[in-house]
Amino acid sequence: MKKPIRFFFLISASFVFIAFLVLLGGSLFLHKFLEETLDPNITYVQSVKALLTQNANGESERRIKEISVHENHQHISIYYEENFAALLPLTKETLDLAIAKNEKLFGEVRLAPVDLLVFEDLKELRGFSELENIDGFYSDFDKVLAFHNSNKELILAKDKIALYAFQKMLLHEYTHYVFSQKVQNPATYPIWFIEGIAEYVGTDPNEVSFPYFEKISFEQLTSSEQWQEARTLVMSDPYLQSYYTFEFLTTNYEEQVIREIIDLVEETQDFEESFTEVTGLTLHELEKVFLNSYKN
Repeated sequence: MKKPIRFFFLISASFVFIAFLVLLGGSLFLHKFLEETLDPNITYVQSVKALLTQNANGESERRIKEISVHENHQHISIYYEENFAALLPLTKETLDLAIAKNEKLFGEVRLAPVDLLVFEDLKELRGFSELENIDGFYSDFDKVLAFHNSNKELILAKDKIALYAFQKMLLHEYTHYVFSQKVQNPATYPIWFIEGIAEYVGTDPNEVSFPYFEKISFEQLTSSEQWQEARTLVMSDPYLQSYYTFEFLTTNYEEQVIREIIDLVEETQDFEESFTEVTGLTLHELEKVFLNSYKN
């Protein structure tokens, strides 16, 4: 073997070996992390699968899946108990609507597989998510969408309020999932913007109640903790406020403004600067122009 060829072969083999060691070390670190955060009994093979699929199943999630019927719908794995079967067609129909609305809003997004868990009990759902006063949720860490099945009979009876609430919830949570897949780091965005997008997609404008709420400054709706606190205020409605903020933006700048803001934030990693560059408004000016018109 000629020296240049042999040298090249040795260099290539060295790079392959180093890459192997890096991947091995990374997978071992991930396995230890998942053991500590998800399940002390998780196997190394399960950890590697989680790395490849970007979907880590914790002990509680695996327990739920073991007693559930499983069916795939596009990139979504649905897990439910037998008595939910009658609602499965409506669930798939709503997921298709969610997929179409998100494609229209965000454009093409590379989507990791996601699990949809249907809980029979609302208390169990809230215990799984560790969130209070919720009907559904999305966990980006677990790649799980979830909701409860307690209103099944009303939905099947075509009760207008129950049907709308069910579809709105599923549209809302699916939008959280797509948003988390589109952006590099959701923490770059304030919570009012993230929740506002989900409310905008999930809400039928013809079904929104009269927009009566006490204004909360955007500065007080930046973190998850602030959002949870705002939800407890009697005269405030951060979801409705965020929805009407997006109604204002899309009415005055057209719907494409949402994607333009996100695209620029992904470049600058600065939300306020990007928002102002796209809209010409600071967040304080947005409050004056829009939110003050709803102030009690």
